[in-house]
Amino acid sequence: MNNHATNDASLDYLKQLKTSAEGIVQHCLSTTETLPDAVRIRECASRLRTYPGDAYGTIVNTWYCKHRQCPICQWRKSLRYRSKFHRLLDQKPEVLEGKWVYLTLTVRNCHVDDLRATLKQMNDAFRRMGNRDFWNRNVLGAVRFTEIKDGGRDPTTAHPHFHCLLLVRPSMFGGVNYVPEQQWSSQWQQALQVAYAPHVKAQRFLGQGGVLKEDILKAVSYSMKPRLHTPGRNWFFTLNEQTKWMRQVESFGLLRELFSDLTLPDKGDAPGYHRNTECVFQAKVATDSRRSLPPIPRESCH
Repeated sequence: MNNHATNDASLDYLKQLKTSAEGIVQHCLSTTETLPDAVRIRECASRLRTYPGDAYGTIVNTWYCKHRQCPICQWRKSLRYRSKFHRLLDQKPEVLEGKWVYLTLTVRNCHVDDLRATLKQMNDAFRRMGNRDFWNRNVLGAVRFTEIKDGGRDPTTAHPHFHCLLLVRPSMFGGVNYVPEQQWSSQWQQALQVAYAPHVKAQRFLGQGGVLKEDILKAVSYSMKPRLHTPGRNWFFTLNEQTKWMRQVESFGLLRELFSDLTLPDKGDAPGYHRNTECVFQAKVATDSRRSLPPIPRESCH
């Protein structure tokens, strides 16, 4: 794919996120308490500023609202964490010599009013599993991402789940100590202290070097993907209330130590760092200093 195609795809995705954000704005306009949120989200990335970059061509930048439920800022946050992993894998290349597992841990759907209690149960269960001999013998470090989807057919329910990137010992990855999905499910069930067998998916990353690096970065992007459809109004307001002050990403063990030792990028870093941390594009756009995005047609909810 050439640069122009990549740039156009980036701007098209930004427009798609703006469409999703407009649905959130309409929800926030429905109550006086959330009117400031509506204004804040509607103004997010509403104008682009372009300027020439010495090294990377035309740079497009914009203002972000930093609202927790803004799809654009959710996407921007995913880029920041992707950049953080990018720096880890570049500054600590020995990490790519290790073995990685991508683990998804689920629970049964809960009523959206019970979401905070369910997330607390899941966090407590993850802590218990991390204290087990099974974990300590095999897992060197982990990064846990929390994702919450609507319950599908039942609009009053939510589907919270964890995506986890695990750095594990080679013996756990394959050989006598290999841990299959069934055993992961059993360990998670015991930690949750529930009678049912929760659905668990464990994927080993089999690549090496650049292939492994790209698999890890893709997993980070997938784990933090923004919401591209507008949920129901009551569901959205309850979600927003139930998840206040809760952390979406948390690191453990060796990976937590490695992240704390990272050096921050400076302005002279590679374009991947610049683009990911500042959310800028090498884009084919008009060169005026400020311009509004064109009107975007509303999409139907999935």
